Amino acid sequence: MPRTTQRKTDQDPRAHALREILDDLERITDDLAERMLKQYLESIPSYRALPDVTLDQIRDVNRANVRGFIRSMRAGRGPSSEELTMIRESASRRAREGVPLSALLAAYRTGAQIAWAEARVIIGDDHQRLAAGLDFATAVMNWIDEASGAAAQAYLSEYERLASDRETSRRDFLDGVLGGELMAEEILARGEALGLEVAVPYGVAIVAFAQHGADETLWRNGQHRLRAMAAELPNADRSLVVTRGDEVVLIFPAEGEVDGMAAHLTSFIERAGGVVGAELSAGLGRPRESITELSGSYREAAIALAAARAGSSVPLAVYGEVLIEELILRERAVARRLARTILEPLDQHPDLLATLVAYMTHGPSLPAVAKRLYLHPNTVAYRLARVKELTGRDPKSPAGVAELFLALRASQLVGGRPDPGQAER
Repeated sequence: MPRTTQRKTDQDPRAHALREILDDLERITDDLAERMLKQYLESIPSYRALPDVTLDQIRDVNRANVRGFIRSMRAGRGPSSEELTMIRESASRRAREGVPLSALLAAYRTGAQIAWAEARVIIGDDHQRLAAGLDFATAVMNWIDEASGAAAQAYLSEYERLASDRETSRRDFLDGVLGGELMAEEILARGEALGLEVAVPYGVAIVAFAQHGADETLWRNGQHRLRAMAAELPNADRSLVVTRGDEVVLIFPAEGEVDGMAAHLTSFIERAGGVVGAELSAGLGRPRESITELSGSYREAAIALAAARAGSSVPLAVYGEVLIEELILRERAVARRLARTILEPLDQHPDLLATLVAYMTHGPSLPAVAKRLYLHPNTVAYRLARVKELTGRDPKSPAGVAELFLALRASQLVGGRPDPGQAER
């Protein structure tokens, strides 16, 4: 700075008063840093859970922030790039330690309030210092705005990275369990690291769009919402939510009755479907005593989900209550052969297939089926007679009903045949 400019600044009473305020604050920097930390512990619960080594680091950050603010005031600028780098690194550490963003920003506000309160004592009633105090207060607000903005941005970036890493860890854990790649000891160790309690039973539920091949963008957005809403389920803090392909897999403690969990899941699916904007289905497997056996519960949930997707009247299917679907899905080759043998003669007669589906769903009352299809009952009777003629199975006899129903259900579950639901529509 040129000497003439420096002389003018020295002769400015307001600038001189501001320098005195900063000098006094600089002498008590260590005390301010300690008082800030003490106030964090008293007013911000998240900080009370941090270990001593982290609190020591926070005290050092407080001290560096006070000194950085004083330097910026003397230089007539905001935080320097080096000071902002330190602020960002500290915020990233808070994210890794699990401190909420709201708590981090509250700490910055608290620190500014303590610094301003001390400056107000230093200012006293001196006219020149009061005038300089206006500059000081403006600088405090501007500095905190810029510093907390940098901290929030760094926190969110680190949080997103951690969330991505956690999701990858969860998916790798589930894939390892289902693929048999992890030994029992590894499953227990990794499950515990992910927040599962290895000493209690766990079950698996799978949630997916009711229709296969749903819009990919809608599903991707819907998965985020489903994971967020899953936090409302019982024992959410002891559960695991994993996105796997077109599924959202819930691994949850199953200490209560299955019926109770099924009721919670049904309510969750109905509400989530409204939020996501698409119909959802889910399957619930039986609980297992150990998380090392989760693959069995997952397979059962997958069977139940397939049943729910294949025309179930409720959004959630519970394994053990879908025995026909289990039989079909466990013998897929036989099921495909059954569907092909019985239903192939109807391939060129979609009207007959639609009538058969309606009869199996809404019969045996011919008027009820006719009303469903907007047909005359005699037309329905004629079409059923044609089904008997082409397939060799009488839709009105117990044996014929059994074979036709199983063939239709197999076509829904294992594919390879026209979709009976689409035929009815």
